[in-house]
Amino acid sequence: MATVLSETLGSIRVLTLNRPDKLNAANLDMQRTLLEELRGVAADGELRAVVLTGAGRAFSAGGDRDILKELAAGTCSDRDELGRISIDTIFTMLELEIPAIAAVNGLAVGYAAGLVALCDTVVMGESAFLSDPHVQYGIAAGPATQLVWPRQCPELVARDILMSGRKVMAPEALRIGLCNHICPDGEERATALDLADAYVALPAEGIAETKRSFNAPLIAEASRLAAAMA
Repeated sequence: MATVLSETLGSIRVLTLNRPDKLNAANLDMQRTLLEELRGVAADGELRAVVLTGAGRAFSAGGDRDILKELAAGTCSDRDELGRISIDTIFTMLELEIPAIAAVNGLAVGYAAGLVALCDTVVMGESAFLSDPHVQYGIAAGPATQLVWPRQCPELVARDILMSGRKVMAPEALRIGLCNHICPDGEERATALDLADAYVALPAEGIAETKRSFNAPLIAEASRLAAAMA
């Protein structure tokens, strides 16, 4: 079974994390595949927007728990590759010149919260939540959430969220700036596609230039982060 499903709807690409029996927990194959799919999106000049979502009841429960336990214990044989994939995913998403929209159904935890943070627009179901609980495993918060969340919400709030690993329910996420839209549960994908259609109707170059301006400081900071992790 493919761990990431890819669907093209006109000029919109929909990427769906697809391990629904595991709440789309991200194993190494899923993380590799998503990076490849995102690179494909970046290379496809016909696309005007991309939507990220999850199959079934969740966007994603985050990194596979076995991987997290091995990382905390220092026994993960894939540690270096996971680190490279994480950094490459950050750069690939920040360098996308088309809008990236997250449709968060259920929960987006850890690795998945980082994916959501890297999107331009975030839609959450009314009972959905975000969380980066890496600290609860004795691991530093994910690089994407560390990079982006302090810029999206007050730094003290970001510190509280990332240093506790607590849940951020949809209403709080909207209030503090971690999401743009809340919709009824089950309507996340449809809402995201409506927003994607609105972006598609606008001139592409204006959006691309605006994204480059917003993301240039993030790319510079990500470069420093990558150097520190090397």
